[in-house]
Formats: sequence, C-alpha cells, structure tokens
Amino acid sequence: MRNGAFLAAGSLVLSYAVWNQQLVSSESVKGIKQFSSQPDGSGSEALNTITLLSENQVTQRLRQLDQSFYVQRGQGILRYDTAQLPSNSPIEDSHVEQVITVPGLKAGKDTDLYFFGIFDGHGGPYTSAKLAQSLVPYVAHKLGQVYGSDPGAVEQASSAAVDAAMTSAFLGLDRDLIFGSLGKLLQEPSKQTLVSALPAISGSCALLTMFDSHNSILKCAVTGDSRALLGCQDANGQWSVKPLSVDQTGDNIDEVNRIRNEHPGEPGAVRNGRVLGSLQPSRAFGDHRYKVKEVGGKSFRDLPDHLKVYFRREPRDCKTPPYVTAEPVITTTPVDSNARFMVLASDGLFELLENDQIMKLVVSWMDKEKNTQSKPLSHPSNYLLEDKNAATHLIRNALSAGGQRDYVSTLVSIPSPMSRKYRDDLTVTVVFFGDEADPTSTSGQLILNPDATAPLKAKL
Repeated sequence: MRNGAFLAAGSLVLSYAVWNQQLVSSESVKGIKQFSSQPDGSGSEALNTITLLSENQVTQRLRQLDQSFYVQRGQGILRYDTAQLPSNSPIEDSHVEQVITVPGLKAGKDTDLYFFGIFDGHGGPYTSAKLAQSLVPYVAHKLGQVYGSDPGAVEQASSAAVDAAMTSAFLGLDRDLIFGSLGKLLQEPSKQTLVSALPAISGSCALLTMFDSHNSILKCAVTGDSRALLGCQDANGQWSVKPLSVDQTGDNIDEVNRIRNEHPGEPGAVRNGRVLGSLQPSRAFGDHRYKVKEVGGKSFRDLPDHLKVYFRREPRDCKTPPYVTAEPVITTTPVDSNARFMVLASDGLFELLENDQIMKLVVSWMDKEKNTQSKPLSHPSNYLLEDKNAATHLIRNALSAGGQRDYVSTLVSIPSPMSRKYRDDLTVTVVFFGDEADPTSTSGQLILNPDATAPLKAKL
C-alpha cells in the first residue's frame, strides 16, 4: 500500500439469475415475522411470484460485493471485511475504508489514522456516493488545520480539537452540497448543474469512525441511524458488546426534544416518529427540502419544468427550516487489549439483529476461523457458519430468522423493487483489532484476502 489511502471498490451492476425448477408464491413470504411490510396483493400473478435461486446462486449474490483485506502495518488494525446486499436498484448505500499517514515525532514511526465509513442513502444513491468520495478528504483537511506543520502535533492535539475538526468537516460538506450545488443550479439551470445538485436533493446518513494508531483512540461520528459496535473480551474470556453510537431518529426522545426546542410552537415538527411526519432519521446529509426553502433569494419553484420534476414537494408544516442537520454526535473510546472487533452497519442490519446477537455471531465466526471455542460463548446450533467474510456472515444470518436457510433463499431471491417490502439495503464492515502481522506478508502493505473476497474482485 502506498503512503496515502486505500479505498473501497465501486458498485457492481446487478443481474438476477433464475432457477426455473422451483417457484414460490409471494404469499408464502407472509410468514416471515421479522418484516413488517407485507405484499399488497396488487399486480399480475407473474409479479407476485418469486423465482428461487439455488444455494450456490444465493451465496454468489451474498458475496457479489464482499471484500477482505489484511492490514500489515503493525498499527493496531489486523484486517477488515466488507459486504453489501442491495435491495434497491441501484443500491443506495455506500462505504469507504481509508488510511491517512501523519508524520510523527519519532523517525520512522508515523501515525496511521484509519477511517471506516458507512453511508446509508435514501431517495437515491447520489448523496451516499458523494459522502464516500468526499467526507474523509473534508475531515483530513480540517485535521490538517489542527495539526498544522508540526510533525508532532498529531500526538499533542486535544480530543476536543479533533472532535471540532470532524464536526466542522461534516457541516462544511453538507453546506457545500446544499448552498453550493443548489445555488449554482438556481443561478444556471441546466442538466449539468442538476447532476451536481443531486446529492443535495437526495439524502444519506453517515457513520464515520477514525482509529488513531498513536494513542489507540477510536472516534465515532454519527449523523443518522447507522450504528457501530465494539466487541471486547476480558481477561477471564468473557465477551461484551459496547455501542459506539446512538441512533438519531424521530423515535429518539433526545432528538425529538432537540428539534421541538429549535422550533417552538410547531407540534408537527416531529410526528409519528418522523421529522415533519416524513423523514425517519433526524440528522442527515442532503435532504434539502428539510433545510432550505430557497437559496440566494431564488426558489426551487422558479426552476424550468423539466428540472423541477426532480424535486419532491415540500413537507407539510415546513415553516422554519432547517429541521434536519448533518452535525454529528461524536464518541471517544480507548481501544485497549480487550477490544477484538468493531462492526459498522446501515440500519438494515439492526432491524434484523440485536447488538448482542451481532456480537455472538462475530465471536462464533472467529472461533470457527481459528478452529477454537470460546468457552463462555458456545456456538448456537442455529448459526450458519459457512462464509469466510465476517460481514457476509452477518448478512446471511440476519436474513436467516434464526438459522433457517429457506428464509435466506427466499429473501435473497426476491428482486427489486419487491424486495423493499421485506428488507433494506444491507451494508456491513467488520474491523479486527490487534498488532500481529502475517509473517508471509510484506510489512506495511494492504493484502487482499482472496478467500473472503468476491471472485471477480480478487482477480482485479
């Protein structure tokens, strides 16, 4: 790996294979109790039929976007696995993995800042894709202002200064999206300026963690309802899971009170667990219609009709925007010798699994991979332990309703857009902590793990 960054690969175009020997009526899916949305019965008989995939095809689809890397830098990160399973077409989630090297006080001992991000988009893939491209560079720029030109400043920077830099980066990027791209569109209406404005029109949650290898401090910045967990094992072998973030939604009483205090006398500011009765996350990037009515004195109603069609109607009771902010809530957690792994995921995973279940699934996967057994945490018999990629393993089991392969087969086989009735886009990253290095690998490199990477990507 060059001194610089390692980035996630782009999305793949999906194609749905068929297994003609077995057809299941969508009526049979109604027995899946985890999913609150049910088929409405409309449409032709063909549209209400699910063509089941074979077991091999199910695995291929689960693995089509997975990747795994060994991180051979001796800086506290051993490996990370990522996986995605689309429900929308195209998938509205995105993710990023990047490391920035900062010169240290001691010669030959630089500090690695490891960034792992999950971006759960809504209303299209545009905002999440923009965040995957731009959020880490924005944060790096602000951190550069904190560190300045002093090669030892990274060791001396206060936690509060780092938090302020990350917050400024989040707000700065969102401000550029809303006022920069939309302002240009309103000044120069065209298809070209509309394309640049799409990340402001759609929206996305953002979860970004930063691990500082110098002091083993983990920062977790969350805007929205994606979630991060830290899995730990104490000296007695007992496992525990620690949430690194709190979901920011219209069901979070602190968020409800914050919004209502900012908009006194507006009982409709949050209703039915949603901002203005419409948006579930209470913090997000983009989502211009919850933030501004006009930009630079110009209204979106003044756009030409062929551009105006890309803008959704203003939410009811939108009187005094902004109602939604991109400002993150940041937590700081020391990563000691008890920390074993971190899981980041879009809310689609947490709709299906509890925090404790996720912890147990990762521990069981680790035991299987190492051919060991955690005595305090025996393997439940209903876990599906067949994936080399830990993130793919979590997605497969999340869809299994407690280890039932038929559920996985059905839920993976449902094509978009019907699949949105039963599950969301799923994006998961699992990061493993430690200092050991693979003696067969070159120190300082990022090594692809082909056994846990989609075959097509492993060849690239």
